Parts: sequence; structure tokens; C-alpha cells
Amino acid sequence: MDKRIIIENYSVQNSITYENDTNKNFLYGQATKEFVKKIKLNNKDNVIADIGCGTGFVFELITKKYQKNNINFYGIDPAKGMLKIAKKKIKDKRVKFIDGTFEKINLKNNTIDKVISTLALHWVASIDKSIKELKRILKNNGSIDILMIEKNDGKNFKKIVFKVMKKFLTNKQIFNAAKLINRITKNEIKKKFEKYFNLESNYKLSIKIKKKIIYGNCDDHLKWWSARSQQVISEIKNKKLFINNLRKELNKFKTKKGIPFDLSLLEIRLTKK
Repeated sequence: MDKRIIIENYSVQNSITYENDTNKNFLYGQATKEFVKKIKLNNKDNVIADIGCGTGFVFELITKKYQKNNINFYGIDPAKGMLKIAKKKIKDKRVKFIDGTFEKINLKNNTIDKVISTLALHWVASIDKSIKELKRILKNNGSIDILMIEKNDGKNFKKIVFKVMKKFLTNKQIFNAAKLINRITKNEIKKKFEKYFNLESNYKLSIKIKKKIIYGNCDDHLKWWSARSQQVISEIKNKKLFINNLRKELNKFKTKKGIPFDLSLLEIRLTKK
């Protein structure tokens, strides 16, 4: 299991399920909207890049907010299925989509005023290489806004998922699936930024942990989970049976408010001092 499997699953399966209303308006989708809403562009932000843009959800939000601004937007993603939907959906002529990854962004040195990324950085093979690449494309006075999962995101919820996975996968397969996601703490991501950005003299780094319990019914959770986690269960042969088993287990944890998900995200903002 490697990044090629992730890209393949995102292209073939997730690109379609990503567009369902539950995925865009519940849990991670809602967190993305709240994060993007807080992003503020100034008059000097003329070139914006969304790394790991997926189907263009961020551009649906931000181009409307800044529809009168003369801005060039770039959407970078390795999943062709995602980009195909994004290109078809986003009609704004200011937006251009490019095939690429965090570790290899197909943009020139020092050309981007602001980098945006929502719920993508934790999927990369190397966070170090990714941040180094962000430093390469960013202008000297540029800024970065990143939303990613924190180490303990969904810790209790995912115990249920792995319990069911044990019925369908070997311990080695489960271990490999878990390694697909970079689970990182606030202090760990701070240290990685410190390697490439001078935080003492040149840049200010703000990292906030956003924690919240999100309640939903079983269908709500299965829709967002299926949209974002197909790569994790890529080696399960009978996925329909797996989902049925997962549904039964999730319903055991149902409360009066619904089934809880323990959300824990990192809001990372880098600006020039």
C-alpha cells in the first residue's frame, strides 16, 4: 500500500463521493467551510495556490467571496478524477488546475502570495519535503493557511473502525493502512516549520488545535467516512459487507444526540513579520 493506491482510490471512487452534500456540509466539510471563511486576502494576495485542492471545494467558497478581485488561483492535486470534476465544476476563468503533489508542486520558485490547504497535508508521504516545497514556491512576503488533522483526531471513533477492520484485514494490512495518515501533534508540526522558515526573525507561526464533538446519525457518518477513507480500506475485498458490519458497530455507540465523532484539527497560519 503506497501513495499510488491513495491517488487511484481518490481518482476512481472518492472523486464522486466527495461531492455528496453530507461530505461537504457535515463534520470535515463544515470544518473546511469555517476555516476558509476566516481566511482573509489583502490587496497584495494576487496569486493563490490551493495544494491538495480535490474537487475544488475551497474555490467554490473563496472565488465568490473575492469575485471582484484580480487574482490568479491555482489548484494542485495528484488525483486526476478529482481534477476532472473540479475543472468541470469551477467556471471562474481565474482558476487553473494543475496535476501535482505537495512534494512536487508544478509552480515556479517564489511565485505564490498565499498557500491554502485544507485536510490534505496529513496524506503526504513526507511532511518535511512538503513544507520545504511550500517554502520554495512562496514569495518572501507570502503567507500560508493550512487545516489538517491533529494526532488524536477521531481517536475514539476510529477504534470502532479498526475493530471492524480486524475482521477483514491482517494486522500488517491494518498497520499499513494506519500509516497512510501522518498523525502529528501541534509541537511536531511547529518543529517541522522551524526547519524551513525563520520564526525568530522573518515569520510568525500560529497553530491552534480545534476540538469538538460532532454528533450525527449512522448514514451521516458513513457518507463522510466513505468519501474520505476509501484508500484506508482499499485492500478489503468485500467492502459492502465491511460497511454493513461498521454500521452495526457504530449504532452500538449511539446516544440521544447521535453517534459522536471526536474532531481534533490543526489550524496553521504562517505570515511574514
